Amino acid sequence: MRTCFALVALLAITSAAQAQPTIDWYTIDGGGGTSAGGAFTLSGTIGQPDAGVMSGGSFTLSGGFWVSTPPGGPTCDGDVNCDGAVNGIDVEIMELAVGGDFSDFCQPDPDFNQDGAVNGNDVEAVELVVGGAPCP
Repeated sequence: MRTCFALVALLAITSAAQAQPTIDWYTIDGGGGTSAGGAFTLSGTIGQPDAGVMSGGSFTLSGGFWVSTPPGGPTCDGDVNCDGAVNGIDVEIMELAVGGDFSDFCQPDPDFNQDGAVNGNDVEAVELVVGGAPCP
């Protein structure tokens, strides 16, 4: 009887060790919005887009979790061609973007200074950031 119990226990442990649990990949994306009243505004989502960068053709979508604005105001990335350096080449790429050539421009929004227009003011803003100035 003791041998039979040991054999059944051994079989149970062996079969449990062979069973590998799986977690299928699922996400809940989209939804949410902004509500405002008085001096208060609340923005939220019920899910977050999958983290990472997706691109196709001339479109790029960066997904991930919401980030708050850091103390001291918004940040910007003067590396508009995403080569890892903020330099004069970024000014040239911004000039090309203002002219309609976005082939080497990698940022999600060519309106660098966020004034609602893509123009020479964006080139000047990139020049200032390349020179060490804070974001516009």
